[in-house]
Amino acid sequence: DQTGSDRRALAACLRGTRRRMSAEEVGGLQMPVLVAVGTDDEIAGSASGLAALIPGAQLLDIPGRDHMKAVGDRAYKAGVLAFLGKRP
Repeated sequence: DQTGSDRRALAACLRGTRRRMSAEEVGGLQMPVLVAVGTDDEIAGSASGLAALIPGAQLLDIPGRDHMKAVGDRAYKAGVLAFLGKRP
């Protein structure tokens, strides 16, 4: 309530599936995808491997960041804005 967040959107995320997608399912994605991972991330797995599975995916390495600090980094923010700026 304090943040004004959308409770229905939050509930949908919490109810969402957490099953692992197959390589075929990942390869069948038909939308622009940005794979952004910190170069020091030991949790996320291979960002380049994931991006290679998704047709047209763009890879964004966030230098010197781990899993928890990548999203707050300036390189992440700039990369996301550039990626979204290319969309029609």
